[in-house]
Amino acid sequence: MIHPRLPFRRTVCLVLACLAVTALAGARVAAADPPAAAAPAAPANDADDDIVRKAQIMNSQRWRRAIFELGEWLAAQQIYTTDEVRRIKASFNRRVAGMSSYELEYLLDDLDSKFKILDTPEAKDARSWVGQYLSAMSDRKRAEVLKDVPDVVTMSASQLQLEIEKIEKTRAALQQRSAAFDQSRQQLVDRAAAARQQTAAAAATAAAQAGAAYSPYRSGGQGGGGKPPFSDVKGSGMSVGAGPFGAYVNFNVGNF
Repeated sequence: MIHPRLPFRRTVCLVLACLAVTALAGARVAAADPPAAAAPAAPANDADDDIVRKAQIMNSQRWRRAIFELGEWLAAQQIYTTDEVRRIKASFNRRVAGMSSYELEYLLDDLDSKFKILDTPEAKDARSWVGQYLSAMSDRKRAEVLKDVPDVVTMSASQLQLEIEKIEKTRAALQQRSAAFDQSRQQLVDRAAAARQQTAAAAATAAAQAGAAYSPYRSGGQGGGGKPPFSDVKGSGMSVGAGPFGAYVNFNVGNF
């Protein structure tokens, strides 16, 4: 005879067994979960890969050539002072240090584009003209002119092209003003020369007239030696001369 409580006990045992199996399975699943938590380590690998890629760019021949060209341009230009060049280089180094490999590659592309612009005849002429234009200025005036000029290193290639075009327009306007000034000055010089010629011609005419009135009867190298007539008579009171209004003759017939 089966005791009436046995089925109940079996049921309880089965339930407990199921719970135990479920708990064990959950524990196994929980124990198996930690490997999935290792997925966030991927960004660290990406960062390492970016550093490696950035180092490869900075060790490339293209990057070294770009930095060399930038240094040569900064050394030859006449826009920035020595202190400003040092500031530009320090700022450039800080920017590069904080860039990702992709940002650095974009910077390199931008530098290449700007070097192509700076190598054009228009840019070379603009740089030469700006240097001559600024060299004649005082430090205060030069600082005033350059206060709105952006940094060549930080500006984009399109901004650089616009700056060169602005310089070309400024140079053309100043050349026109200089040509107009030179033309006006030349006109004044020509007028002064014409006035001097007129004065010299008038003086020559007056001198010729004075010579004819001085000795109408004798030549300067013959006979009386250019003396007035009857000059050998003492006390005659004759005198001949030339004044600001032409020749004059004073004659006093004192002994006649």
